Amino acid sequence: MKRLACIRAWLLLLLCLGPDLVAGESRPRPNIVLMLTDDLGYGDVGFMGATKIRTPHIDRLAAEGLPLTDAHSPAAGCQPRRSGVFTGRNYGRAPRTGNGFHFQDNEILMPRVLRDHGYATAMFGKWHLGWGLERRWPEGMWDAPISHGPNQAGFDYAFAQASGHEWPPFVFIENNRVYQADPSDPLIITRDNPEYWPYAGGQGSSHGAAAAHAAYDVSRLDLEMAERAVKWIGEQEKPFFLYLPFFAPHVPLMPSEAFKGTSEAGLLGDFIQQLDHAVGMVLDALDEKGLADNTLVVFTSDNGGCYIQSAMDAGHNSMGPILGLKGDAWEGGHRVPFVVRWPGRIPAGTRSDHLFSLTDIFPTFAAALGMTLPRHAAPDGMNQLPLWEQPELPVSIRHEMIYQGRGKALRHGDWLYLPFAGPGGLFGTFYMEQMGFVNSDFDGNTLRPDAPPGQLYNLRNDLTQTTNLYEQHPELAAFLDMRFRELMRQNRSK
Repeated sequence: MKRLACIRAWLLLLLCLGPDLVAGESRPRPNIVLMLTDDLGYGDVGFMGATKIRTPHIDRLAAEGLPLTDAHSPAAGCQPRRSGVFTGRNYGRAPRTGNGFHFQDNEILMPRVLRDHGYATAMFGKWHLGWGLERRWPEGMWDAPISHGPNQAGFDYAFAQASGHEWPPFVFIENNRVYQADPSDPLIITRDNPEYWPYAGGQGSSHGAAAAHAAYDVSRLDLEMAERAVKWIGEQEKPFFLYLPFFAPHVPLMPSEAFKGTSEAGLLGDFIQQLDHAVGMVLDALDEKGLADNTLVVFTSDNGGCYIQSAMDAGHNSMGPILGLKGDAWEGGHRVPFVVRWPGRIPAGTRSDHLFSLTDIFPTFAAALGMTLPRHAAPDGMNQLPLWEQPELPVSIRHEMIYQGRGKALRHGDWLYLPFAGPGGLFGTFYMEQMGFVNSDFDGNTLRPDAPPGQLYNLRNDLTQTTNLYEQHPELAAFLDMRFRELMRQNRSK
């Protein structure tokens, strides 16, 4: 009888606390906002040390959340990184579809999983993961519904640019159709034209489709994406996943007139400060709708940054103390700014220096929502929710990962191993001397003829990669080379 009374008391308590706790949750399922910048460097934001560029909204996010100072993109280039965050898979292991769309129809993708678990899903911004079933877009493709794009990847709603603001077509696409399309005024893309609309200097041109082109203001892309995202947030009545792949600060640097001259780092700084304003618009919308406390927000970059001469002349270093830049297997190619905020679950005002890969985002989101993923999902991702909730964990969850620049490298604990000489990319040595970087394999910007065939750095003691220890630790280099090749042969890294 006493036991029965006890059970009744517990049932009464559960009913009073509400259905979420009865279901095993302490509050409703969280919303998720994932903000992905394009080529934002490790040192391009205030919370990572930038002084010539002001980023108060991004810095506020860092102060209210958890910055991860050892977060890495699995690849130092755009498409492989974006693919990895949706699949939890390193790009080198990704199955090839043989067409323009980067994913298999039955592939386990983060947006699809969230949508199938009852989340409203939307994206606003740079897609760059293939659209349609043709690698080379035929002229008539853009005047009809486009068969494969963000909607097929799991987004209920998408308002996007097909690639980036340096590539045609210079129009928006809304849910598989060109925005403001006019059948009587077809869109024409010319790939071999040295000038492209609306500015000169790159990858082809797009013509015709006057209404569609008029709706596309290249100087306001991030602001427009934020405005549309804010409106979409205000319309939601159930948990949502919002993906915001911003355009800045990828070249060409195209800030609006309102932001030109506002920074101390030239157009790069102006473009980043416009990006920061767009981030602030989204954060304010969450506040105004009372959603901030139950929204998991992640802010990061797709890969490392680029050196822009005007910013360098002003004394700004986009990679901070990190050697290398976008495209390199050196740290600057893939170490990225990263912040996660989830009030009540992630302690504010903390930092973590534990290793984190952007392929971990997918399984960590799933864990935060109480989802169990199939074993073959996210083969290169790890659930790092315990790290987010307990930043002072004494032991890292992730101990190693493969990085991809033009060459591939292995991170193993505090050690970085590269099975080649040099940056493993196109531009890493070009700015070394000008930016004051020193590396034991180089005389200025020139690789020494007697440089070792591989590289080994202890990042705990030498974050800037000044001293190659390859010849001082031959047994460790041999072990890491064996481990690197073993991981490259496997179809998963966990």
